[in-house]
Amino acid sequence: METRDSLIQVTDLKKYYNKGTIKALDGITVDINRGDVMVVIGPSGSGKSTFLRSLNLLEEPTGGSIIFDGVDITKKKTMGPDGKMVKVDIDKHRQKMGMVFQHFNLFPHMTIMDNMTLAPIQVKHMDKAAAEEKALALLDRVGLKDRAGAYPIQLSGGQKQRIAIVRALMMEPEVMLFDEPTSALDPEMVGEVLEVMKELAQEGMTMVVVTHEMGFAREVGNRVLFMADGQLLEQGTPEEIFGRPQNPRLQDFLSKVL
Repeated sequence: METRDSLIQVTDLKKYYNKGTIKALDGITVDINRGDVMVVIGPSGSGKSTFLRSLNLLEEPTGGSIIFDGVDITKKKTMGPDGKMVKVDIDKHRQKMGMVFQHFNLFPHMTIMDNMTLAPIQVKHMDKAAAEEKALALLDRVGLKDRAGAYPIQLSGGQKQRIAIVRALMMEPEVMLFDEPTSALDPEMVGEVLEVMKELAQEGMTMVVVTHEMGFAREVGNRVLFMADGQLLEQGTPEEIFGRPQNPRLQDFLSKVL
């Protein structure tokens, strides 16, 4: 079996609310390797989205560590190359993580082109012409090159979500985080978004996907995590999780969704 280097190591990750009475995450430990398409499934309220949002510190963990590219991003400081302690630049790490939410989070007052090029120009100081050329190539890839001058209100939900994905790709992330990217879409638009995600997976993009789409998990994922009550109860290949589930909670969950 090929060994792939680990990109994100999550150890004993906890997120408690209400003075510890609500345990949204209760000791999650998992390695995400480069090239993984890790699909996170489980009932509503199991902590899946909290886990995903903790990976780029949109949720601040109560405990545990997240080592991304060799740096523990949950710490305020880290050891620099010269052996001195330096401040952890979370914004720099967030730039390496593309995030796609349920709702598309496009700026309504800006054209699609401006939505696409804003961050690369402002954050990465990319030349405007180069950013626009890159944006057109990515829009072409998802069949929306002709909508570059349109505003979000003029697009369907599926189109907006495809734009949200390629907008994240503009920053050339090392990993893409998807938080239920199809759950706000009309059923007939789900396929067009999953198709873009499938292509990304085939190209080797590291992805962590929280989804209710079991077909996608089965077909595209190489690893599936099952979460319930803030805990990681089972993980394995799609064949193991769907074909030979061990945990009674997982068996029960699959009996309801498949």
